[in-house]
Amino acid sequence: MKTTFSLFILLLFFWSEPKAQELRDSSGKLIGRFSGSDYRDASGKLLYRISDVGTVRDASGKLMLRISGHDFRNNSGRLIGRMKKNDVRDASGVLLGRVKDNGDVRDASGKLLGRSRGNSKTQTAVLFFFMPEIKNYTR
Repeated sequence: MKTTFSLFILLLFFWSEPKAQELRDSSGKLIGRFSGSDYRDASGKLLYRISDVGTVRDASGKLMLRISGHDFRNNSGRLIGRMKKNDVRDASGVLLGRVKDNGDVRDASGKLLGRSRGNSKTQTAVLFFFMPEIKNYTR
């Protein structure tokens, strides 16, 4: 009986639908969710698509940003930021903030901006520091 129950739990874990990864502000309020490459706001409206090849497009398909290694470039190819380890910097090297290993996002002074669970550091940095809807919401 114990083995059957364990097998059931294991199967349930592997065959369950993947859960969307969430972004929350510093008070814990839901900002939005990732599901696959789609990022949707708290109401479910599609805002961005972040592809595996490093392009960020808005809901209409317009190129917003390119991710190339540690560099973030705008739609015309100009360097706008860089991420190295946990630090996120603008193009001139000024520290914008940090994305911690546990998903906490802090501004340059250490103030908690929000949390990201289950997302890559790069996705989190792009959304919190370079996408206007989220950047304006968390400041």
